[in-house]
Amino acid sequence: MKVRRHVKLILLCSLLSFLALAFSLPGLTASFFTDLELNLEKEVGRNSYESIVAEMKVVTLPEAEMERLNNIFDRLVRVCSRRKELEFSLTVVEEDSVNAFALPAGYIFVHTGLLAYVESDGELAGVLAHEIAHVDRKHGMNALKRQVGMGLLLQIFLKDAGEQLVKIGNLAVNLTQLGYGREAEYEADRYGVYFMEKAGYPRTEILNFWHRLVGEYGGGENPAILQLFSTHPPTSERIKRIQALPPTPTQ
Repeated sequence: MKVRRHVKLILLCSLLSFLALAFSLPGLTASFFTDLELNLEKEVGRNSYESIVAEMKVVTLPEAEMERLNNIFDRLVRVCSRRKELEFSLTVVEEDSVNAFALPAGYIFVHTGLLAYVESDGELAGVLAHEIAHVDRKHGMNALKRQVGMGLLLQIFLKDAGEQLVKIGNLAVNLTQLGYGREAEYEADRYGVYFMEKAGYPRTEILNFWHRLVGEYGGGENPAILQLFSTHPPTSERIKRIQALPPTPTQ
């Protein structure tokens, strides 16, 4: 018993010493909390992913089609700034609406309706690049922090409160479906164009996609299109902003 108490005392002293050192060195403090927030994002993303795959039907595409899809996705991920700290994944789910969405920590989902609608690899790359940009800019986690508060999120994470983390994951899914707001969508468009052009796809591809959607939507009630429009800013404004973006540097 005395040995156990002695070990516990040493561990406690070590922890207190580390925290004292961390708060005395700003750089170390920043690194500590950056790592903590990254681990929190991964845990939230994992719980969100499990929530989605439990509710939606995951689709296994024919080998050639899956290889094509993964090739497009991998090219985009390679130019993303967070490629080294996250393991990006792409999951196809059965859903007729023309849509894709991103969860924290790099979990990207694409609907079968979108795969059926796009007319080229470049159009698909443009949509996927937009979703990857949401992860790159941490829009999902930022929305969650605004909704719950970073302090409470860290408290739940550090306590390893399983049920609460599942609820947080479900909330992250709901926030994804509601959209992150106009400015976040515009930022994802901007970075998405950068990623797709760095990966070798011209922005004209995503512009073609949006022009075609506008032409087919036309104020009608097509349920396969409405979901994409319901979570994003007005398409005409998005098109103007994408056209006005400066050329992506080649180096």
